[in-house]
Amino acid sequence: MRRAAIGASVLPFAGVLGSAASAFGQNTFEVTAGDIAILKFLAAAELLECDLWQQYCELATGNKRYRRALRRIDDSLPDYICGDFEDECSHANFINAFLVSIGEQPVNLDPFRTLRSTPAQGAQQIGRLTNLMNLTVDTSFYARYRSAGNPDFGDTFPQIVNIVNRPAIPLSDDVDERDVRLIAQTAAFHFAAIEQGGSSLYNSLSTKVTNLDVLAILSSIGPTEVYHFGVFQTALEGIEGIHSRDGLEFPDIKRNPARGAIMPKPCKFLNVNFPLSSVIRPRSTAQAGAVATVTGLAKSNLFQGQSNAFFSAAVQLAQAADAAVRSC
Repeated sequence: MRRAAIGASVLPFAGVLGSAASAFGQNTFEVTAGDIAILKFLAAAELLECDLWQQYCELATGNKRYRRALRRIDDSLPDYICGDFEDECSHANFINAFLVSIGEQPVNLDPFRTLRSTPAQGAQQIGRLTNLMNLTVDTSFYARYRSAGNPDFGDTFPQIVNIVNRPAIPLSDDVDERDVRLIAQTAAFHFAAIEQGGSSLYNSLSTKVTNLDVLAILSSIGPTEVYHFGVFQTALEGIEGIHSRDGLEFPDIKRNPARGAIMPKPCKFLNVNFPLSSVIRPRSTAQAGAVATVTGLAKSNLFQGQSNAFFSAAVQLAQAADAAVRSC
């Protein structure tokens, strides 16, 4: 992906990175080029989230069988999905409005809405930014938050279920009931995976900003990602033991809940000589920064079918955000 970024020409949504005054005129420190790079990347990330959650919300409300399968996991899951959709779109709109207020171009991903919708009942037939039909979901967060390990210190964690190249939404109206359940449970793990990634991303980038208004944006939006992760991780307590005809097998969490383990266990943080602390992890640039986020999403097949121009632009935005250095 980094190689693909070399030699890219005009980025339709990147704009020009530069410094500007605070939107509120109350800060000692100006909005730096690094602050703007971070905001532009986060605006793009939130637009991508808005797109994927819109697809989930459309099907959770408009596809009766999918909705029923989701409610089998957690009765309120369709409501959580549509609430998350509203939240992520509000984040994108706010960050773009702030960029405009300081004289910057807002981020616009509309030129990349080229991916097809599922033909299943409930889905609008419009262009999409993200692909939910062939997901590979990293489920290692489940063990990570239930241990004292931290990826920032090199710790690794097993997958609770191996979800590789699987649909998280119905691909047609001919899917049988068992397959709809498998699809819904795949989606449930994807919900939590996406939100834990957002939690780490905001945590990582918040240490790089200079302007206090920008810090307020990151420190206020970031915790909502954590809130979402907590909701969707709790919903996983409704996952039932079921297997597909070709090897996908879900554990029976519903019959063997680990409710006391939902809270993040204290782990290594900052320095191994310090006491363990319950924190969001990872937070390092290498593990949780913008480039790591784009790379992880690409590996999950969320962007399968997107153009080289999309990947080039996304990588350049990510590299600029990670390169930001606090200047005060």
